[in-house]
Amino acid sequence: MKNAVDFITFALSHAKAESVPDGAKLPISADECGVEPWEYLYGTTGCTVTGSLLDERYKNFYRKKGWSREAFDIATENWAALKRKATDCQGLLDAFLGTDVTANYCYAAWCTERGPVSEIARPYELGEALFYMNSEGRMSHVGFVCGFLAGEPLAVEARGIRFGVVVTRFSERPWTHRGLVTQKLSYDPEYRDEQVILSVKRPMIQGESILHLQKALNALGYYCGAPDGKCGRLTMSGVNAFVRAHEIKSALPDTDPERGKDAV
Repeated sequence: MKNAVDFITFALSHAKAESVPDGAKLPISADECGVEPWEYLYGTTGCTVTGSLLDERYKNFYRKKGWSREAFDIATENWAALKRKATDCQGLLDAFLGTDVTANYCYAAWCTERGPVSEIARPYELGEALFYMNSEGRMSHVGFVCGFLAGEPLAVEARGIRFGVVVTRFSERPWTHRGLVTQKLSYDPEYRDEQVILSVKRPMIQGESILHLQKALNALGYYCGAPDGKCGRLTMSGVNAFVRAHEIKSALPDTDPERGKDAV
């Protein structure tokens, strides 16, 4: 379980600073927003953009949606050269959780106190999910309440390829449904994640937690190999790279995880 406000802090760090309205009341200061702005690319979860990724996404998604290659290239110009990161709407939450699901799954499996916007009277909460229902009755887009402006909810959302991750006013967007993502996020302001201690031992540590760790590190650019839920050499390499990049003083020692050495 993760803290909902921690997720919103994460999401706002990837929202383009110029999209934040003046006077917005957010859980972080305005100058903390957009420190690493992300673009929008369908089917991604905070991935570093490469030429091959753009080619694959165009071929398998955007071309089928009627985009010309010229228009697609203009919309994504310099993303690969600048090593920009991109996500889709649900990918913003998936990057934080280390998961990979759809907006419709998020609504159906993870949300409680959910329903049409017009039928729910309770106040909006930070981290609450906002959805669009399409003509087929499926949730096709999601954003998340990130603050307020003169009492109006604001949403942080990966809006589209021409926008990226941005902050929008509730009244500017056609949200149809809402719900609390209680299966994955805690809305208790006092809740904090339990400390996770990663140890390397024999037999090799493995399980769902390691799988989520691998997916999260891969999404952040710290390669752990194909996620398999097993804490091997590549996983520890990704963990150590993350630690070094963030200058954590108690850095993990470079050990061979299969020799039974302990790590913090």
